Amino acid sequence: MTYEEEIGPLRDEINRLNVEIVERLADRVRVAMEIGAMKHRHSRPIVDRSREARVYQQVRALAEEAGIDPGSVEKVFREIIALCTQAELEDQA
Repeated sequence: MTYEEEIGPLRDEINRLNVEIVERLADRVRVAMEIGAMKHRHSRPIVDRSREARVYQQVRALAEEAGIDPGSVEKVFREIIALCTQAELEDQA
């Protein structure tokens, strides 16, 4: 089996996972926007640092359980939370 024949199915799987990840990110943004609308109705701030800290703690623990680097996973979630926060803020503008 050649390199291309061997790696092809793995790349196809990566591409499938990329689609799934983007779909889940879109779901997360939609839910965050619903939360943002609720916060707006109740005159609450969009940014909640204590909630963010709990999320980071949760995802670090999940990463450890999955056998991947918790610090790197936290970095990814910092970007995800920034994406969601930006969507919430833009929706309220």
